[in-house]
Amino acid sequence: MAQDNSHPTIRVLEKCWEHGKQESILPDPCYNYTVLDDRWRATNNIHSIHEYHKSDTNVTWSGWDRLFINGLNAQIPDTCITTYGCGTHIPLWIRGGHPRVQDGVVTRDVCGHWDNYCCYYGSYPIKVKACPGNYYVYELVRPTVNWSAYCADVGSINSSSTTVTPATLSTGNVTHCMSLLMK
Repeated sequence: MAQDNSHPTIRVLEKCWEHGKQESILPDPCYNYTVLDDRWRATNNIHSIHEYHKSDTNVTWSGWDRLFINGLNAQIPDTCITTYGCGTHIPLWIRGGHPRVQDGVVTRDVCGHWDNYCCYYGSYPIKVKACPGNYYVYELVRPTVNWSAYCADVGSINSSSTTVTPATLSTGNVTHCMSLLMK
């Protein structure tokens, strides 16, 4: 039976995944993300019930995102946000705090504040990673409740920064993965 070589990159990733090499060849989300810079997401953007509100329920999320507000580094808050905050009806925040760089990728629960309950509709998971340079990236998913949106907060970010250098792939791991493809 002939091998299907129409998608060699996918086959390499699949083979490396099978052999536990996924960490060494997949792009680091700290250097491969989409910038999300929406001023309306700010935690201090409070609206009344009668004003138009934003929603993330129609957004198709793909990959990792890094938050900014007006070009300033931001993060999803890890404390409950006031209803109608962040330019939406149901502001979304993460429960469980943010990870440290050494924690790698972690899963956190997203909650939405409504009707005086900080997690009124229950929670759902997203992935979060702390990055060198004092910022976070998030693998966001479509919120489970209409008229909800992810919040962004600049106030809780440490203003100090470090130099960020791009990640590189180890040629040994790539060679190993390529040899797996040939097997």
